[in-house]
Order: sequence, then C-alpha cells, then structure tokens
Amino acid sequence: KQWYQRRVAITAGVETATRIKAVDNQVEQCKNRGKHAELTYMEVKQTSGATKLYESVGRMFVLETQDTILEQLKDRAAMSRESIQKLENQKVYLSKNLKESENALRELVESKKTTIAK
Repeated sequence: KQWYQRRVAITAGVETATRIKAVDNQVEQCKNRGKHAELTYMEVKQTSGATKLYESVGRMFVLETQDTILEQLKDRAAMSRESIQKLENQKVYLSKNLKESENALRELVESKKTTIAK
C-alpha cells in the first residue's frame, strides 16, 4: 500500500512540474506577443495619416485606418497582459500543489524509515 502511495505522490509531483514548465512557456509566448504588439504600435503611431496600412486576414490583406490598427494593437497588448496574469496565478497554484506533493512524499519516506528502524 505504501508503495502505491509513493508512486502516486511521485507521479503527481512529476505531472505538476511538467505543467509548471508548460505554463512558463505560455507566459514567454504571451510576453513575446505583447512586446510585438507594443513595438508595432509604436511604429504605426509614427506613420503619417496618408500612409496606407493593411491588416492580414487569412491569406489576404485588408486596408484599414491607422486608428483601427492602433486600437487592435492596444487590445492585443492588453489581452497579453491579462493572459500573463492568469498564467502567473495558475503557476502559483501549481507550485503550491508541487510543494504539497513533495511534503506528502517526504512524510511517506519518513514513515517507511521509522517502520524499518523498528
């Protein structure tokens, strides 16, 4: 029975650590998307009103106004920040679960040691 409990604790810890790494990767992707949107916003803002701006939609490009493009870029940056915040909260939750799994495994090992010592 203790063997099964240890296996479950180890598996839970490994799964949680893997999920934490996945969340870290997602955070990096969101940061990159947000940075890209902010940099593009700054460049588009510097263009004159007479410059034609196109937005890619699938395999075609649609002529858009500067204001529309800037608004979309602001929205993308804001959505990236929100996603990052949600992912950071998820990472905190997963880290707590990982710590609990480690503590449970440590307790099982200690109880096994005391059983063997007797």
